[in-house]
Amino acid sequence: MSDKNFIVQIFGGTWRLWDFLCRLVINLLITVTVIFILVGIISSHQLQVPSRAALVVDPQGDLVEQYSGDPAQRAINKLLGQKQRQQTRLRDVVAAIERAKNDSRIKALVLETDDLQGGGFLGGAALSDLQDIGQAIQDFKKTGKPVFALGDAYSQSQYYLAAMANTVFIHPQGMVFLHGYGIYQPYFKQALDKLGVEVNIFRVGKYKSAVEPFMLNGMSPDAREDWGQVVGVLWNAYQHDVTAARKLKPNALNNYIDNSATELAAVGGDTARLALNSGLVDKIATEDQMENAVIKVVGESNHSFRQIDFLDYLRATNDDRLHPVSGNAVGIIVASGDIVPGDQPSGTIGGDSTSDLIRKARYDNSIKAVVLRVDSPGGSAFASDLILRQIELTKQAGKPVIVSMGSVAASGGYWISMAGDQIYANPTTLTGSIGIFGMFPTFQKTLAKLGIHTDGVGTTPLSNAFDVTQPMSPTVQKIMQLDIDNGYQEFITKVAHNRHLSVADVNNIGQGRVWSGLEAKKLGLIDKFGNLQDAVAEAAKLAKLGPHYAVRYIEPPLSLTDRLIIAMANSTSSLRLNPAAGLQPAGVFSGTPWYAQMQRMTEVLKVFTDPRGIYAYCFCNIH
Repeated sequence: MSDKNFIVQIFGGTWRLWDFLCRLVINLLITVTVIFILVGIISSHQLQVPSRAALVVDPQGDLVEQYSGDPAQRAINKLLGQKQRQQTRLRDVVAAIERAKNDSRIKALVLETDDLQGGGFLGGAALSDLQDIGQAIQDFKKTGKPVFALGDAYSQSQYYLAAMANTVFIHPQGMVFLHGYGIYQPYFKQALDKLGVEVNIFRVGKYKSAVEPFMLNGMSPDAREDWGQVVGVLWNAYQHDVTAARKLKPNALNNYIDNSATELAAVGGDTARLALNSGLVDKIATEDQMENAVIKVVGESNHSFRQIDFLDYLRATNDDRLHPVSGNAVGIIVASGDIVPGDQPSGTIGGDSTSDLIRKARYDNSIKAVVLRVDSPGGSAFASDLILRQIELTKQAGKPVIVSMGSVAASGGYWISMAGDQIYANPTTLTGSIGIFGMFPTFQKTLAKLGIHTDGVGTTPLSNAFDVTQPMSPTVQKIMQLDIDNGYQEFITKVAHNRHLSVADVNNIGQGRVWSGLEAKKLGLIDKFGNLQDAVAEAAKLAKLGPHYAVRYIEPPLSLTDRLIIAMANSTSSLRLNPAAGLQPAGVFSGTPWYAQMQRMTEVLKVFTDPRGIYAYCFCNIH
């Protein structure tokens, strides 16, 4: 190689290195500049609470314990205006109302419920969740500040919240639609027979009705007995709360429903007038008339009453001096949704991901106690047991674990709850359902209709054990049932150990039977009635934290990019999606129960991924 070529190569290599370093520095400078610009934009839009305003609580879509899916992706969808299922976190609504009751700037509370969906665990607002909000509203009223409910019309869920107000408005074209509680679902046995699908079902517990849609054409007498008492408790609680808040006779709501056709005919079909005559609402008014009533209390701004939305209010009052996030803390872990093996996003309980959060709290020296907030109908027995083990290890490490049940903590949801030092629930929480099942469909008859048959040879009687094109052999069926029997015995034995009951007693109250929180407390399945705040206070007490402690949600960490995206999406209310862009339309008649049931059944299919094919699941589809 000549000296000239050598010099050219040295120079060329040096230049390429210099070029790379220049581009690296420039890219870093651009990135830092963009970050500073974004932070500046976000900081410049600091929300302020008006000196005199109404707090507007306008929940959108479903009330949930936590948002479902990836938080950054939800924020991106929000920024881009893309359709996504509308959700409102229960804890945000409660926190805003509780924080506002002692805020001298907030002079009134306005409830706008038109965009709240209804329908229990299918989506919407379960009674237990509504009661938590209702209690916060009642506490707000004790300050003497007025509460207004402004609504075009009210579904049953929407009306529960409206009934807590001092003054309930309804539009002249509106109505209050009450229907009580029920559980209805499609049954597929006849259709499966026509298609030639043979569903091999293995279960323990005569009340374990989750598999009934695949083995019957209608509800069994045992399931009818079980669910009859559950919906009765819910409806009695709903009536009690609403009639007490509205100062109506105890049978007023039943009379309203039973005599609706006759009474409606008497007022010429005027549904708003019927609601007024029945004492369910206070005033019939147009939108501007409703707003003027609030203006008289808080004044006018931007052609409406002076106001701040509850989410904006939470961000505007997010002062660490008032709400510390450091120091000795109670850690809250939310376990919401179906229980599935592996790592799962928010809104689904992952056997690995939720276990990791509990483990993280156990090794965090600043976390002195843990509250597990459970809102789940269950799912994989294997994943449930992984989570239970982490709770046991956390207790062994000397940290109290308090369980706070939401609207549903049944079957696998109870499995992950049973080891709590104390279990809190509402009287209307659905829990229990201590039972398990397995299910395996085969399609040999379906294929035979098409002239397709399977044949072959294997080395053992189990070579074709789980071939869906062949009937399940008696040997495999026996193995599956023995496995399910063992799983149930394990379930009730662990409940007996953790709840200090005999195995025989647990078996008697198990059998897959669903209990309301009211009955569960009598049976020893839960300890106390109370909400999440009560559970946090109990955890702090057991950890001997005294009156001053922080409360932290233990959640998967977000990257800097994710935090920036979320901050941008939250930086201005103008970036919010129009509620009408949700996947389901709002209003009294948004969809049908049957359609919602089918949609939920489709979602449940994702649960069936347990490695042993054993499930602790409850179809708690009350609406």
